[in-house]
Amino acid sequence: MTITGMITSIMIEADVIERVAEEAEVEPDQVERVLETWRTLSGERRFGDLIERLMPERLEVPTPAVVLQARRNAEARTALLGEFGALRSAEVAELAGSRAANRAALANRWRAENRVVAVPVGDELLYPGFQFTPEGRPDPAVGAALAILRSRPGVSDWQAALWFVGANGWLGGRRPVDLLDEDPGAVEAAA
Repeated sequence: MTITGMITSIMIEADVIERVAEEAEVEPDQVERVLETWRTLSGERRFGDLIERLMPERLEVPTPAVVLQARRNAEARTALLGEFGALRSAEVAELAGSRAANRAALANRWRAENRVVAVPVGDELLYPGFQFTPEGRPDPAVGAALAILRSRPGVSDWQAALWFVGANGWLGGRRPVDLLDEDPGAVEAAA
């Protein structure tokens, strides 16, 4: 083969690699690794190695325990929102009778002051309904417990919200949310 023919062959191969990479939605270097494997092997081993080359170099698969815990946590979050409902920040302002132009300001301020907790759901923050009085104000017992819960490093918004609806050994197996009106001091002590 002439030098011109070799250069043409290399250019055609590079074009093919680019086109295959684009169509397969992979990087060109992955196509090159596959091509190298394909050229050096044959038969069933060729196909097996091809599969290996297309897999990510580092594949992290969650353990069954992690998947189970994630499912339980998703169910607990769904149950919390289903039982108590949730408000968007503008709805918090409406419930409280706020006339502020910025409908999110009141809820955001209360959250910053640890008087209420907001949980991320999709691309928005929702305020679980259990933490508001009938007048639309933050329940003082929630704020007291939140201040304690948030003093611990790493407590997420969801963890704080779920603490209120989980059975608590300090409360004789009862849920803090069920004692907010009846025994707010016990809720604070349990936190």
